[in-house]
Amino acid sequence: MAPDKVPISASELRERETVTIGARADPWRTFRTGKDTGLGHFPSHDYGLNQAWLDASMTACILLAWLRLLALDGDLAKAEPKTLRYRVLHAAARLVRGGRRRWLKIAASWPWAEAITAAWQRISALPQAP
Repeated sequence: MAPDKVPISASELRERETVTIGARADPWRTFRTGKDTGLGHFPSHDYGLNQAWLDASMTACILLAWLRLLALDGDLAKAEPKTLRYRVLHAAARLVRGGRRRWLKIAASWPWAEAITAAWQRISALPQAP
C-alpha cells in the first residue's frame, strides 16, 4: 500500500455505519437528509416526472450516506447535506489525468482542503470492481 493511502479499520467502519447510515440510530436524520435532497418537492403533476425526481433524490441520499461512511471523518462525517454541499461538494477542484493516474487538484486556501484530500485518498484506497 502506498504511503499516501489512508485505510479505514474494520472497527472504525462499523462505528461509522451505526452513526451515519443506521436509520435505527437516528430516523430523523434520514428524514432531514431526504428533505434536503429534494424528496418532498415534486416538480410536476405528471407521475413519470415525479418518479424520475424521486429516483434522483433517493440516489442523492444514498450517495451522501456512503460518502459519509467511507470517506469523511470528524465533523464532516456527521454533517447535514447542506453543510456537505457547501464545504465539500461545491469546492473549486479539478479532477485531472496524467501519468496513468488521476489527480485531484484543489486550492490550498480552501478551509476544508485537507478533509477533501483525505476523503479522496480513502476513496482511492478502496478496491476496484472487476
